[in-house]
Amino acid sequence: MLAFSVNSNFPRMSLNVLLVVMWACIWRSLAFPTGSPGCRSSGAPTNDNDFVPSHGTSEDGNLPYFVNASRSGNDWTVMVWAENSYFKGFLLRVLPIFPSNTVAGSYVTMPSDTRNCSDTDATHTSADANHTSLTFVWRQSSTMTGDVYFKATIVHTKSTDYKITTSLPIVQDPECNSTKGCLSECDNGTCRYQVTWKRNGDLVRFEFQEILESGNKYQAIGFSSDRTMGDDSVMVCKSNGGAVSFELGYNSGKSYSALANSTNTGVDVIETSQTDNVIKCVVQRTINTTHAEVFNLSQPWYLLHAMGSVTGGFVGYHHTRTASITEVDFLTTESAQPPVTSTTPPTTSGISPDPECGSSKGCQFSCNGGACSYLITWQKRDDLVRFELMEMSSGSQYQAIAFSSDRKMGDDSVMACKSNSGAVSFELGYNSGKSYSALANLAGTGVNVIETSQISGRARCVVERTINSTNLQVFSLTRNWFLLRASGNLVGDSVAIHSTKAASTAQVDFLSASIVTAETNDQLMAKLHGCFMMIAWVMFSSIGIVTARYFKDGWSGKTLVGQKVWFQIHRTSMVLVFLFTVSAFVIIFVDVGEYREVVVSDGKDYLRYHPILGIVVMALTLINPIMSLFRCAPTDKKRIIFNVAHFIVGTGAHLLAAITILFGLNIDRLNIPTDASYVMYAYMAVFVFIEIAFQLQAVYEKSLNSSTDVAIEMKDADDKNETGIQFEKRPVIRKEVFLYFHILLMVALCVAMIVIVMTAD
Repeated sequence: MLAFSVNSNFPRMSLNVLLVVMWACIWRSLAFPTGSPGCRSSGAPTNDNDFVPSHGTSEDGNLPYFVNASRSGNDWTVMVWAENSYFKGFLLRVLPIFPSNTVAGSYVTMPSDTRNCSDTDATHTSADANHTSLTFVWRQSSTMTGDVYFKATIVHTKSTDYKITTSLPIVQDPECNSTKGCLSECDNGTCRYQVTWKRNGDLVRFEFQEILESGNKYQAIGFSSDRTMGDDSVMVCKSNGGAVSFELGYNSGKSYSALANSTNTGVDVIETSQTDNVIKCVVQRTINTTHAEVFNLSQPWYLLHAMGSVTGGFVGYHHTRTASITEVDFLTTESAQPPVTSTTPPTTSGISPDPECGSSKGCQFSCNGGACSYLITWQKRDDLVRFELMEMSSGSQYQAIAFSSDRKMGDDSVMACKSNSGAVSFELGYNSGKSYSALANLAGTGVNVIETSQISGRARCVVERTINSTNLQVFSLTRNWFLLRASGNLVGDSVAIHSTKAASTAQVDFLSASIVTAETNDQLMAKLHGCFMMIAWVMFSSIGIVTARYFKDGWSGKTLVGQKVWFQIHRTSMVLVFLFTVSAFVIIFVDVGEYREVVVSDGKDYLRYHPILGIVVMALTLINPIMSLFRCAPTDKKRIIFNVAHFIVGTGAHLLAAITILFGLNIDRLNIPTDASYVMYAYMAVFVFIEIAFQLQAVYEKSLNSSTDVAIEMKDADDKNETGIQFEKRPVIRKEVFLYFHILLMVALCVAMIVIVMTAD
């Protein structure tokens, strides 16, 4: 350690020199002589901010700095060089060509004055060396699938501008959006794929370019009247065994077939080639053609784009698919031609099963054939566990997993992957009882976010967490936990009540590789709730209401167990309505555990009123029998008040119950086919028709008995005297027959809905 003392005899010039030397040392430290701060030791996050130096300078894409990579087996030879110049600093990173792939490998050859700070990142170690070229060898793991590219920031000196460039072999066409229309996926002027089109007189010239990766691949575009596959004219550029060819095809529904020949199509092939791992097709097609399956370009079309594998020379199922948001005018050549924005309607084809599941990774998934609706994986890496959450998503949704000591929600450590209109984020949370809350931040949790992305409708979060954590709400993975999974909608950016939930059938060891099965998402209680409500209101309430309203004079004044027949039917029906409604209310409360809002999808906000309406129906169901206990005698002058109140409460409950049931049949959670709703609509229509029919019959009977109009009311059980009652003249067909027909219809409609609900998946 050096000590400096300054006295009055110390020359002022010497002090100035000392300050300059000290400032030079500080300046050198700010120049990052040991490498870029963006060089990450915890893997390679796809964070573009890492590539922006902290020098306060700007990017210059014209600087003569380049990155090139070539592959031989599992080894990639990577060169970073300057043309007629030199550079002092750089950051080099390995990235997957398609974000759904995972990079796995390491640097096996490093030039002098460089270092690797992770398996994927490399940087300089000295700010003094002038580099004209650096050559690295990066070896990918034998288990890695897919292809990679290399991205670099190259800096001449600290005070000069810098350039960010990649090793992608397809150069972005400078005419895009000026004289050419383009569809591409590019990064800093180089692209993974590119399709361009340009009008030339009566022709339109199309050019396809795609990185081959490995195996046999194809790239296709379709001209469509909508944004979905079906009845589309298709052009395909494909590579099979190193031979590149072009073909025309047609999508009939979801099935693609190549045209038998290309005669009379107006399409000419100009070039097919494969160079530097890029396949290329150039074709010209007339604007108008007489071939029915080769669409005219004189009108705009939605542009579909797909890429996938070629098997046996034939185009296979696409692994990526996009569609333009608006129709594309392929004849536009002016600079106003907008770029084609690619989006992907969510399909289960966006997530492929992970071949490492059960061998080197633990997994839970829902897959059908070669496509999954969601996939969760975990893999132990030294003292870390790497988790990957993927789910097909649209709109604002989330997928969450929780570590629990049982198979129920409560006191659980949670990880959530959220997709908010395409913007994906990750958060940690905790379930306290039935309430979820997000942790304020990740500091001190031992969790690092590696990647968040949404590609082709597939939301993806990759995180690493330490096996042990000092945060009490981030559970240690040294013990086994039940794995809970939930998904649902976001409200704003906050996790809302799940629409689906499931728990593992046994506790899971997250330090080993196993395939975890989830218990069936049992909806039995919710279905029984709905069925009991339908039995109560579609069947018994409909029978009880019609009997009381139109059959007080029925059955020729006969009694049943000391009471009028109509009254016994009405009372029995309404008692059953009460019992089934109370049972349905108790069942759903036991199932849910508390009052909860209904989780609804876009455009179905009205379904949120289902629980509120159900509570109102339950209240009216309790009020009506209580009112009946305090009714006055039929001859009392105040009886009219009871009759009106009883009618309003009963009819109101019946109407609200029908609406509530209809809402319940459309709740996403139950996944009930729309057939049940149609049956409910039929019930409503039939009931209204029967009401009208009985009203007309009542008018007809009244016309037959205008001289003997006698009101008939319920009699007390001990009053057996029927001598003072006159009965009306009756039509040929007794109206009780219509009641039996009504009962048969109500039972049939109720049974139909119950069968549909109980058999729903």
